[in-house]
Amino acid sequence: APEQSKSIPRGEILSLSCAGCHGTDGKSESIIPTIYGRSAEYIESALLDFKSGARPSTVMGRHAKGYSDEEIHQIAEYFGSLSTMNN
Repeated sequence: APEQSKSIPRGEILSLSCAGCHGTDGKSESIIPTIYGRSAEYIESALLDFKSGARPSTVMGRHAKGYSDEEIHQIAEYFGSLSTMNN
């Protein structure tokens, strides 16, 4: 039987834009905070706070405003799942 192609979760696709600053899989190698190991709840809350302006930022507010709340949820779920997949 032919192999069925595995679809890539939308959160994983959306997360690719985070890698430029936060590193591959959210593992930053600079002064930019590491996302890897953070819970989905923490990431979602932080992104929503950046989006609303409740959490001050230099660039994250602008990035977060580019995503719907559902997309933020998907990104958070993806990053939140990484540390549990690799433990």
